[in-house]
Amino acid sequence: MKPLVKWLFVLLLVLLVGFSIAACDDDDDEDNDDDNDTSPVDDDDDDNDDDDNDDDDDNDTAGDDDDDDDDTSPPPPTTIGFLYIPRGSFTMGSPAAETGHRADEVLHTVTFTRDIEMMATEVTQGQFNDFMDFNPSYFPRYGTARRLPVEQVSWFDTLAFANRLSAEESYDACYTLTDINCADGTLGDAIDYCSEHGGIRAATAALNGVTTPQDCEGFRLPTEAEWEYAARAGTTTAFYNGDVVNEACSPVDEGLAAIGWYCGNAEEKTHPAAQKQANDWGLFDMSGNVKEWMWDWYGAYDGDATDPVGPTDGHFKATRSCGIRYSGAGKCRSAIRTGQTPHFRVPYIGFRLVRTLPVERGEAFQAPAPKVTAPVAKAPKDYPDELPWTFTRPDVGTPPTPQEITDFTQKYMGFLAQVHYYDWLMWTGHGQHATSGYYDYKIFWQDTRAVKAGDTVTFEHTGGADNVMIRTPKTFNNAAAGCLMSGDERLCDVAEQFAKGFTAFFLGTQWTQNDPEHFIMPRGIFTHYHTYTEDGRNIAVDYDLVHHQWFGWNSHTVNNPVSPTFGDIWVRNMRSKDDVPHIYRAVPMMMRVVEESDDEDLVAACTEALSYLQGFGKDVTDSGYYIRTKDTYGNQYIPITEMGFVADLASFVIYDIFTPKSECNSKLTSALVGYGSDLDVGCGDGIGWLYEQVATVQHYFNWAIIRYFHTAAIYNALMVEENDVAYELMEGMATRVDYMMYEDPGRATVPEWDADATAFLLAAAAAGFPLTSEEARMIMDRYGAAADHFSTWPYWDLWDASVPDGIYDYKPNRNSGTFGVVPRPEELGFVLEYCYSPFKNPATVEFIDCDVVADPTQWVAP
Repeated sequence: MKPLVKWLFVLLLVLLVGFSIAACDDDDDEDNDDDNDTSPVDDDDDDNDDDDNDDDDDNDTAGDDDDDDDDTSPPPPTTIGFLYIPRGSFTMGSPAAETGHRADEVLHTVTFTRDIEMMATEVTQGQFNDFMDFNPSYFPRYGTARRLPVEQVSWFDTLAFANRLSAEESYDACYTLTDINCADGTLGDAIDYCSEHGGIRAATAALNGVTTPQDCEGFRLPTEAEWEYAARAGTTTAFYNGDVVNEACSPVDEGLAAIGWYCGNAEEKTHPAAQKQANDWGLFDMSGNVKEWMWDWYGAYDGDATDPVGPTDGHFKATRSCGIRYSGAGKCRSAIRTGQTPHFRVPYIGFRLVRTLPVERGEAFQAPAPKVTAPVAKAPKDYPDELPWTFTRPDVGTPPTPQEITDFTQKYMGFLAQVHYYDWLMWTGHGQHATSGYYDYKIFWQDTRAVKAGDTVTFEHTGGADNVMIRTPKTFNNAAAGCLMSGDERLCDVAEQFAKGFTAFFLGTQWTQNDPEHFIMPRGIFTHYHTYTEDGRNIAVDYDLVHHQWFGWNSHTVNNPVSPTFGDIWVRNMRSKDDVPHIYRAVPMMMRVVEESDDEDLVAACTEALSYLQGFGKDVTDSGYYIRTKDTYGNQYIPITEMGFVADLASFVIYDIFTPKSECNSKLTSALVGYGSDLDVGCGDGIGWLYEQVATVQHYFNWAIIRYFHTAAIYNALMVEENDVAYELMEGMATRVDYMMYEDPGRATVPEWDADATAFLLAAAAAGFPLTSEEARMIMDRYGAAADHFSTWPYWDLWDASVPDGIYDYKPNRNSGTFGVVPRPEELGFVLEYCYSPFKNPATVEFIDCDVVADPTQWVAP
């Protein structure tokens, strides 16, 4: 067959097939008639047509004489790169039972009266550079990548970009920007928008001639409600493709990984737009890659609303979605909300734009209501009260005799009674007293001096007090243990006040009533000068010397003038991992108090503190095992070094490149505290020798961090009945202690080695570790020496008439030429936690009479 004839034959066949299809009852022509023509009149009576330009009642607003068709009017034309989002209504927020639900996601109905168009992707670096003539982005660190989302843009930069795009498309700008200040401190204008000066840091921003953003003609940022409505695209699940399965960064949530880049799959870098699955409206990256700026100020929802635009003012501008780092799956849900101040720039925040369409098309979209179920009721707490397995070690040394145990018990507990140790903690521990009108709490401080003048002692703060959360948890744990054993009122009061110290730090680092992040813990807070009387003793607390801005490599002191709890205060930020094992060790004790104590005030204090500490552990875990902090304005961030790396003090993962077990116990304990699960963090025996040897050569104190994380991991694993995990860790603890006692060369060269080792052994024994005879005797020797040393200190009661006016260190020094270095003052109560612990190993060699320890009436001063 010749080619021309051949193609004519094929054309004829196509036409014949086409006519045969057109003759069927279910026509799909442009009208609704039986003829394949362009007549607008429909004369067929079929029930299943699927044409695109009908006049039926089902899917558009005109009339039709057929029934049950599923056709729709075509969407209106949109700007290139934008998609049509129909007006409608949906339920905003998340049900309380949704995994990852937060308190600011209250369910309410939102109705939109205007159709919009929304960018299908986040604004890319190429788009931003084309319109703004600069690219502020961090990723990739070297080179360019036009398809990556732009980031490190301020909220003001996004408004400037919107105005530029509006001008390009011949629309009136939505915004006016005046009083422009550039990122480098120079003055800017609305001509170049600081394009040669790093972008806009500050400006006066307003709507351009309209009352609401929906009324403006040009491009603009979405409102929170518009963004969530578009992200859901009619879905009611946590993500637009389903619910959360694995809430943290690891294990990977496969559902989220299919639609978004986040810390579980992004490899700590942004990715080109539109590589993941879009939602049903064609929008990409609504659950990851970068967070996105919103128009709204962040604030509480105000019930059902129509075309809401958020509060009229505020401190933080809302952001939505999640970034490729520091955001676990629970932080990538459609309902998740957070916020930053408008000038803030970070490599994990970008944006996309919307525009109100001038004419509405078709019926409004009605999203289904979410299936609201009550959260699964938690079963009454029934924490284990014994070790779930047998664990023993070969004994070494000679066991103490019963008489030696009796003598040590009488000596040591008599010493605590003689110096009024727990009274002293109430007198010298401080923060804010109830009579001041603020939230009351106590902290075991450092960098503080006592100034006696007449009958008043003033505690003057002289420095940053960076590690008070090493001292305070130790104090709380032992007072709480004593309270649980004896019900002693003084012990219970101490435990209550120091438990409230944890909560106070979280409260102090909240900027305004509408701070979106409640579980970021600072190193410390410095509140207000005040005076009060405790047990007849006149006390003043003076923070004035540290009420000033200070920036160091490892911590900053910044002003928080808008604390909703304390008013105008100062915050020591950049929480270090040094304190975290001790913070985590307090969690099991708080769990016990909430379950067992009859002291209502103590239970209330521990319930509140426990919720914050568990939230802190969850935040660390959800952030990929990084410790977040806040800056001068309350923005959340991860401390970064001048070289662009995460600071060691804020990371549990930066050494994983050398060995995955480098800081495994810290990751594991964060997961156990935050989730009550090990989240498949496999630590085995909990020893990472390579990391530990390098870290401790650099600084002896790193041994304390490493050892106490190991103890915290065991104790928390036992509490949530991760028993196999705890057993492996206990085997590692035996290896660790044997090395500490007999192999580590540091024992012969570091003066405080044995004193620190004895306190650590007591903490480990409280977590079920069995002590040998030699270790028991070592504890008796060092704590006996501590009793001898500290009992001679003349300032346990600074208010005593025998103490002259002057300046004193309010706590005793543990160094002594006679007795050598002894355990620290805050460790003197460790025997209470040991004796109380339900996990005390039956195989341990006893060194103290716990019946006496449990009864303060038997603590008889010599």
